[in-house]
Amino acid sequence: MGTLYITEPYCFIRKESERLKIFKEKKLIRDIRVNDYKRIYVHDSSTLTTDAIELLIEKEITLVYFKGSRFLCRVVGPENKNVTLRIAQVKAHLDTERTFKIAKNIIMAKVINTRTSLQRYYRNNKYDQVKKVIDLLKVVIKKIESSSTIDEARGLEGLAAKNYFFVFPLLVKNRATIRFNGRSKRPAKDEVNVLLNYGYGILRAEMTSALSAVGLDPYIGFLHRERYGRESLSLDLMEEFRSVFVDNLVLRLVNQPIIRKEDFFHEHGSIRMKTSTIKRFLQEIEKRRLTEVTHQLMKKKMTYREIFHTQALLLAKTIRGELEEYHPFLVK
Repeated sequence: MGTLYITEPYCFIRKESERLKIFKEKKLIRDIRVNDYKRIYVHDSSTLTTDAIELLIEKEITLVYFKGSRFLCRVVGPENKNVTLRIAQVKAHLDTERTFKIAKNIIMAKVINTRTSLQRYYRNNKYDQVKKVIDLLKVVIKKIESSSTIDEARGLEGLAAKNYFFVFPLLVKNRATIRFNGRSKRPAKDEVNVLLNYGYGILRAEMTSALSAVGLDPYIGFLHRERYGRESLSLDLMEEFRSVFVDNLVLRLVNQPIIRKEDFFHEHGSIRMKTSTIKRFLQEIEKRRLTEVTHQLMKKKMTYREIFHTQALLLAKTIRGELEEYHPFLVK
């Protein structure tokens, strides 16, 4: 079962039997069978009737809302009833030593995967600054390994991220036509950041779905501090995938180029993707989800979607005490 993306703005979606009818300006534009999908992503001011939402909940189909490039919320049916795992998760969260151990492994994986991504680009683009950051990250990884507190590890992760994004513009080939002026979140200050933010939003939703499916609470994390309404564990789990899943995809899209400067527009002081660009981006991210890569721990090729679920399972096993430590995903 796949993912349905509703990217046209101001659509009206209603239920008819076990199908969804999608209208725009009172004209039927799509008629879909809900059983063909596991999740539905809705973008920009579209409306679903209560009956339509009830049908999705009944069929255990996750509904995810985006506003522009920003993840808003998700609507799901009854949560996983694994109360024992939730209790174990809270206990692990309150255990300083266990929290640090899990967080440290996640940070290590993030920096290792970031360094691997930079090494791949350096093979074809011999920038001295990129080489310096590759060498620096090697030192940072060793320091994270020997760190003794979560704040120390977080600080080293911040140092790695700062230097990574300092050289990130060098990885964008057509810098004269598409911009990256340093990392910016909301609002995104350039086209590359719009793509990064959107990709991270989708990745976060994927992590939330994977964690919920195995019975973990997405709001109780280890690396990211708890904050009202923030899915801290989803943010934790996505760290090891940021560079390999989102950043590499964005670079490929702007470097080939599949997405160009004219695919964006300015509105109320912010930069946004055109509807056609969103469709193109989502098509590419769906291809990315289905891309097979080698999972080092499992010693076999798996799609990214399978890997997301596998990592959530490994984290659940660690929390239950079935594994001594969490084994994050490392790209080869």
